[in-house]
Amino acid sequence: MKQHNGLSTPVSRRSLLALAVSGLAGCGGGAGGGLVAGLPGTGGTGLFAQGTIIGFGSVIVNGIRFDDTAATVQLDGVTASTQDLRLGMVADVQGLRGADLTLGVANAIEVWSVAQGLVSQVQGGQFKVAGMLMQADAATVFDGISSVAALANGQRVAVWGLQSGTDGSRWTATRVAVVSATVLVSTGIVSAVGTLNGFALSGQKAASLASGQLVRVQGPLSSSGASVQVDSFKLLGLQSGSLPQGDVEIEGLVTALLSGSRFMLGSVEVDASSASLAASYKALSIGQRIEVEGNWQGRVLKAVVFGVESDQKLDEAEIEAKIEQFTNLSNFVVRGQRCNASSATISKGTVADLKVGVKVKLHGTKAGDVLMVTTLEFSS
Repeated sequence: MKQHNGLSTPVSRRSLLALAVSGLAGCGGGAGGGLVAGLPGTGGTGLFAQGTIIGFGSVIVNGIRFDDTAATVQLDGVTASTQDLRLGMVADVQGLRGADLTLGVANAIEVWSVAQGLVSQVQGGQFKVAGMLMQADAATVFDGISSVAALANGQRVAVWGLQSGTDGSRWTATRVAVVSATVLVSTGIVSAVGTLNGFALSGQKAASLASGQLVRVQGPLSSSGASVQVDSFKLLGLQSGSLPQGDVEIEGLVTALLSGSRFMLGSVEVDASSASLAASYKALSIGQRIEVEGNWQGRVLKAVVFGVESDQKLDEAEIEAKIEQFTNLSNFVVRGQRCNASSATISKGTVADLKVGVKVKLHGTKAGDVLMVTTLEFSS
């Protein structure tokens, strides 16, 4: 993989994927036609991406830099701005693909936290919140705490993440933030007896939910802690409404291996039956974090190519924005993210030039609640 200042870049990774798919498409046969159909189009092709935000300047999801200048943004169903987006949030981006594989234009960005509530049962890299088991890893971004070990029972947090179990109660946390008092948010699969992650669901809106649905519910917790009055809910996955438009690129965890070279990516069924994917499918295992590119066939994602995300890629982040707070080189804030550039290579300026309002471009690795900057470049 091509390196840039010690970091692998999204451009090189995606270019290699495209070359690999192009080569396979040129082999002929029935599979070749499908691969050609699934290849990224020219600028203007519809594109839907779902994945963890790994950078800003343009918002970066799944290695694609989306121009978010004119995008509408919603956070937990409330209108927001692109400045409210943060590293580690899981975003749905609907837009258009640019002429370059790594570029896009976002028309709409939607972000939903998957859990809000009081922390309990902190152990190792895991904790429980809102009846859900959360697993953190080296790529998890923290806000207000430095790690899972710093969490305390009874502390209130919001969590963004990826579904890691078929029952909908287990998730991999991509961002964990300490928050003030709020109503409970819990995400999972409704049981036959009208419960979700151990909570009885009450209220008029709860009556609209059916057994087996993957849903995010929000509302006040009863004084006993046994039930939630559902003020609002959102069906997740592909359960309602029209499908996202255009080419599809989804990041997720493998939650089940099915027959016929199919598997579940979170709650999305993926068809990997193309002959060119046979070896990749055999190498899959439950719990792997992968990125799938393809197209919808009904409500199944027909994969064109997919690959396991490396620990190095998951750890990396990039931000291009103005400095919002500055104490010193090892403690400053850009796009709401605390940064430490004490060991960074600095170009196009000096340490003396750093101050609030100066625009910088940062590459680095995530370390709890800090971005450890490896390269800092002054940006015009």
